[in-house]
Amino acid sequence: MNRASQSQLVQIFSFLAIVTAVHVINIICGMWLNQFGVVPRSLVGSRGIVFSPLLHGNWTHLIANLAPLGVMLCLLGFVKGRALWPITAMIWLAAGFAIWIVGRPGSVQIGASGLIYGLAAFLVATAWFKRDLKSALAALVVIILYGSIVWGLLPSRAGVSWEGHLSGAVVGILVAVVSAPAKESRSS
Repeated sequence: MNRASQSQLVQIFSFLAIVTAVHVINIICGMWLNQFGVVPRSLVGSRGIVFSPLLHGNWTHLIANLAPLGVMLCLLGFVKGRALWPITAMIWLAAGFAIWIVGRPGSVQIGASGLIYGLAAFLVATAWFKRDLKSALAALVVIILYGSIVWGLLPSRAGVSWEGHLSGAVVGILVAVVSAPAKESRSS
């Protein structure tokens, strides 16, 4: 493992530690921070575009998001290297904005699942566009480990934001399209 990869792993684990620390602080504050989630189509609720992925409703919610978030970030680092954090930021903010636009009125959307769905969709779509071994391996890991998340794109359980999942997935695909290498035109 080279120095850049080691640095990325430290950054990813530090980020996951920050998400966990935010949850601990939120518990100490009586879950007061959850008001900073996305409140769709509300000007004040737009602040959740930035804060929502850091906030979780309980330990079960947090733990359910930590492992796939860590795996997706590691895979993204493997495929995109130094573009790990810029791509993560694009998906984070665009998915948050999409949730703000299409989320259920009056709801408060929290959690990292929109980001997770965005990263997963980005990795699979990138493999489709790039058609290289690294991208294909990352997509294969996503499909094997998390292929069943596709069911989260459909309304199934009360209290689960399928709109956030779908927004994240659509954004992930769009970011992959935008960042895909340009096709070389053949001149005949």
